[in-house]
Amino acid sequence: MISYLSKSIALFLHKNNIINNERLPVCEYGFELIIATILGFALVLLSGVILGEVASSIIFYVLFVCVRMFTGGYHAKTHFKCKATLLVCCLFVLVGSKLSAEYEHPFWLIISCVLLYLITVLLYAPIEHINAPLTDDLKKRNRKISIIMAMALTAVNICSYWYLKKFTVVSSLTLFVVALLIICPKLQERRKKIHEKNDGEAS
Repeated sequence: MISYLSKSIALFLHKNNIINNERLPVCEYGFELIIATILGFALVLLSGVILGEVASSIIFYVLFVCVRMFTGGYHAKTHFKCKATLLVCCLFVLVGSKLSAEYEHPFWLIISCVLLYLITVLLYAPIEHINAPLTDDLKKRNRKISIIMAMALTAVNICSYWYLKKFTVVSSLTLFVVALLIICPKLQERRKKIHEKNDGEAS
């Protein structure tokens, strides 16, 4: 649906001589990213409205996108699966923060989430997208930024717990989700190697 819509917009601009043949694929890809981003934000915001957690949904989206920009992680193969993953992550964070409020936002939850995120980043970040491999320089830059960001966010979440508990829970749960999305490709890669090894031994 997103691909079809972006292609239609690009073709419309081409037919009206606004863009030429050479820029057609670039514009199509650009519109695809714009539409996907708008749709993703709309889903997150709608979830926040339904659950009465608009501010938390915005915090989740901004932090989720900004951190994953440098850490990378799991990427679905289709736009539908991508948005479904984003929605599930968002609902997990929003519902998790509401449930934790019943237990007065336990400090151990914050510590567990941010430490998992920090350790995961130190071990694995950045995770490359299979269709968008990073150059060595870009990989080094993203790793450096990811580690600095992870250390800063860990410190901020621990310190802000005493003053902004709600924000801290939403933030730490978001970082926990990011950590899981970093670990997933590593598990898939390990499983693939095991299968290849077994197939090799069988033959």
